[in-house]
Amino acid sequence: MPGLIAEIPLLFAQNQAPARGGDGGLFATLLMFLPVILLFYFIMIRPQQIQERKRREMIDALKKNDRVLTQAGIYGTVVSVNPDTGRIVLRVDDERGVKLEFNKASVIQVVDAAEKKDKERAAETV
Repeated sequence: MPGLIAEIPLLFAQNQAPARGGDGGLFATLLMFLPVILLFYFIMIRPQQIQERKRREMIDALKKNDRVLTQAGIYGTVVSVNPDTGRIVLRVDDERGVKLEFNKASVIQVVDAAEKKDKERAAETV
């Protein structure tokens, strides 16, 4: 019996696996993740860049008498644009002459342009 207990560690002992050649290391790992990174770029980052560029072009093209919608949900007509300070003045009530000053970045949509697009889409479907 004492001999059997002494033999148990030998039963669990295993030979070391022979050393394998290099798996390619860092290069192989990066090569494996490259498609995932590219997919992430084209699905998430690139569309966001395109959308931001269109928004920036829309804001830069603001001019007097454009009807716009702000982030606060206020519709107004552009009275003046100051490119130096990045501010615009909107007329929100024609009867009372109420004017508000906003940062250009607060404009989220030019309403006239959106209405024209909707009319064009409706004309195409008819």
